[in-house]
Amino acid sequence: MSRVHIIPNFLTKQECTTVLVECKNNLELKQAVIGSKPEVDLKFRKSSVAFIKDLGIVNTKLMTQLTELVKIKGFNISELERFQFTEYQVGEFYNWHRDSATDSPKYAERFYSTVIQLNDDYTDGELEIIMDRKENSLPKGLGTLYLFPSNFMHRVKPISSGIRYSLVNWIKLNKDLNTKNTLI
Repeated sequence: MSRVHIIPNFLTKQECTTVLVECKNNLELKQAVIGSKPEVDLKFRKSSVAFIKDLGIVNTKLMTQLTELVKIKGFNISELERFQFTEYQVGEFYNWHRDSATDSPKYAERFYSTVIQLNDDYTDGELEIIMDRKENSLPKGLGTLYLFPSNFMHRVKPISSGIRYSLVNWIKLNKDLNTKNTLI
């Protein structure tokens, strides 16, 4: 799992609570759509989302962690997208998908995906990734950061009790103009 990073306790319990309160009180959740399509497909994805650009300390901590973990010769992290605050209620899920798409300019630049688990008082709803042609469940953990290549197939299994909250984001790279790439 060398390209998949799991950082337990990335956010403290108090930070998770603060983010949850901020998002639940100030954002309007809407039924999630798939990619850039405006229509809802409840057979493929059933969850509610809202977007927020700045979460203060979360942005800072995430950029610091990414700078440590994502090192691609000749490239720098260019930006984080807006955070997607996601709510999965009982029976809700997101089927197998990729976060990057070469046929969509909006999503083609996504290099790594991040998921931060904001609570753990729900049952099932595992985040799974396909690696080496096998389905792998990632371990749950309050405040855990999951970081994986955006072209990896992944899903969130249906929730059987409680409500699952997470923050999702995507990292884009840009060419480091100070690095000379030579072809040999």
